Amino acid sequence: MMKKIIAACLLAAASYSSTIIANTYHVPATAETTTLGLFTLNKPPVIKVHSGDIVSLETWNSCLHEMVYNKTTPAGVAKFYVEHDIQARRGMHTLTGPVYVEEAEPGDVLEIRILKIELNDFGYNFLSPTAGILSEFTKPQIKYFKFDKQHNSTEFNKGVCLPLKPFPGIIAVAPPNDWPSGWPVNIDTKAAQPVSGEFNSVPPGPFGGNLDEPEMQAGSIVFLPVFHKGALVWTGDSHAMQSNGELDVTALETSYKGITLQFIVRKDLKAAGVFDKTKRKGGDAFTWPITENATHWMISGLNVDLFEAMKLAARNAIDFLVRTQGFTPQESYQFLSMVGDFEIAESVNEIQHVTVHIPKNIFKIKGKKTTLCTENTFPLTAPKINPNPICVPQEGIIIK
Repeated sequence: MMKKIIAACLLAAASYSSTIIANTYHVPATAETTTLGLFTLNKPPVIKVHSGDIVSLETWNSCLHEMVYNKTTPAGVAKFYVEHDIQARRGMHTLTGPVYVEEAEPGDVLEIRILKIELNDFGYNFLSPTAGILSEFTKPQIKYFKFDKQHNSTEFNKGVCLPLKPFPGIIAVAPPNDWPSGWPVNIDTKAAQPVSGEFNSVPPGPFGGNLDEPEMQAGSIVFLPVFHKGALVWTGDSHAMQSNGELDVTALETSYKGITLQFIVRKDLKAAGVFDKTKRKGGDAFTWPITENATHWMISGLNVDLFEAMKLAARNAIDFLVRTQGFTPQESYQFLSMVGDFEIAESVNEIQHVTVHIPKNIFKIKGKKTTLCTENTFPLTAPKINPNPICVPQEGIIIK
């Protein structure tokens, strides 16, 4: 089921640029390696690896890969939702995992490097009349898109060419046992943990999950607190591109031939809120997801209320600046008011996700930290996005 390749990992382009000897694995998406819409604590790992190892995970599109190009209808999706108790019982996402990382212990931070993403051939956007932010669009429709892989683009309409920016809507470690009742996000417990030890994939949390952060592309890193031994990592909700906000409830949804991740256990970055509930309201930045790329840190805030999510992002960012740059809390607050860019990563997943983007180039002076990575220089390179993409006319249609 799994292929193991032992290699000296010297990956190019959107890949890891340091020379680290590591084991590399591939996990295909199958009925055994995927789960529909739930992070489950009782599912055996699809693979066990060590800190530093690299895993390429194949993913399916939503609804157990039942979305067929130019064929699946909104009525077909509705039938699937009823048959599988989507939303009330589980999410619609097909998740590959979990990956067990041997050295990961509760309270550690898991550094997940996104080295490479390889798209499949098509994607789709599902306009939902009930789950998007607007209520006046009362009829569902699916718009399909064929990908022009040579130019990394797709055509929205004739003459409207879009550059693809693939990223995983979901990267998660296993949620904590007290999610969400013990966390300041104000969501009903049954909506997030309908059965003990099983967690709905729709609402994001401190474990990551359905963050829908568009900057989480190849060449970026996500830092997540560890709640269970082995961390137990899933990915899914694969996207080819997305706006900040994801207004109609979907992005450009797709599947991956492979998303290549490197797992590094960070014993030096402790997530205090795993054990101390007083540290969960912004008192410890590493208790919540942090994304880093070559130019920015993105600090997360999550809550059912958008303003509360923004406040949590601000408090997490203040703690982050105090710990990494030596600012006082008051200075950090002032700094964010002048420099931090607050963005709505998504607004349709029951829990709202606000990120504050902190530019790293400001700190490029002696003694100031510009990366969380152990190398002291950011080790990844993102693929270049063509600002003037070329499109081969695509064959997609709209199905109502």
